[in-house]
Amino acid sequence: MYEIKTTTKFRKDLKLIKKRGYDLKFLKEVIEILSNGDYKMNNYIKLNEDRWNNVKNDYTEPLTHEELEEVRNNPISVALTVGKKVPKEWFEKANGKKILGLACGGGQQGPVFAIKGYDVTIMDFSKSQLQRDDMVAKREGLKINTVQGDMTKPFPFENETFDIIFNPVSNVYVEDLENIYKEASRVLKKGGLLMVGFMNPWIYMYDADIVWDKPDEELLLKFSIPFNSKELEKEGKIIINPEYGYEFSHTLETQIRGQLKNGLAMIDFYESCDKRHRLSCYGNDYIATLCIKL
Repeated sequence: MYEIKTTTKFRKDLKLIKKRGYDLKFLKEVIEILSNGDYKMNNYIKLNEDRWNNVKNDYTEPLTHEELEEVRNNPISVALTVGKKVPKEWFEKANGKKILGLACGGGQQGPVFAIKGYDVTIMDFSKSQLQRDDMVAKREGLKINTVQGDMTKPFPFENETFDIIFNPVSNVYVEDLENIYKEASRVLKKGGLLMVGFMNPWIYMYDADIVWDKPDEELLLKFSIPFNSKELEKEGKIIINPEYGYEFSHTLETQIRGQLKNGLAMIDFYESCDKRHRLSCYGNDYIATLCIKL
C-alpha cells in the first residue's frame, strides 16, 4: 500500500482549479485526505467518485428543454467519444429497446434515449450525475431508472436483462476491466449489443499538462504504456490532481480481447479525435466498438 502525498505546488493550484468549476471546500477536504497517512491507494475509486460528484465540465451539464425538443424531431444522436456521434445504424441493429447507460449519468444521453422510446436505466457511481438524470426526467416527464453502482463490482441486475449497453468513455477511471466486460456480457440478452467508447492508449505517452495547458512547450515522450497513475504515483513520478483523478490507459488487447473472451463478437468500430488539444494533429485519440453477444 502507498500513502498519497501532496506538495506545496499542488496546494497553490487550488485557486486555479476553483476557477475551473470546483468547490473550494471540497478541494480542501481532498487535500486533508491526501495528506492523511491513513488514506491508501486502494481508495482510488472513491476519490474518482468524489471527483465526479464535484466537477463541472461538458459532461455534467444536463440537456436543456430546448435541446431535447430538437432531439424529438431528429434521428437519435448520442456520443460514446469526443468528436463523433454513434452511427444511427448501430441502434437499428438492436432487437429491443431496453437499454443500460453504463457510467452514463449527467442528464445527457439518458434523456435522449427516453425521448426516443427506450426503456432506460442509468448506472453510475456518481450520485450527483444521477441526480442530473432524475432532474431532467422530472422536468420533461420522462421515465429514467437511475442506479448508483460501481462497475468494478457485480452489476445489480439479473442475467440477460438488457438489449443494449451504452458505455461512453469511462473505463479510463478503472484499473482492471475484467469485471466490466464479464458483467456486461452477463446482463445482456443473447443478441444484445454492447457499445463502448475508450481512450486510444498512445496519448498517455505524453504529459497531459503540456498537451493541454502549455502549447509553447515541446511535446516529448514521457510515459510508457499501459499508463497506470497509481503505479506512477507510487514511484514518485506524478502527483494526482483531483481535477482529473486516477486514470489508466489500458492496452488495446485488454479492451478488445476483454470483450471477445466474454462471448462478445465485434461487428463495428470507429475512431474519433478531440481537436481541443495538440495531439489531434498526429492521430485519433478515441475508439468506439460495437459488439454483439453470441
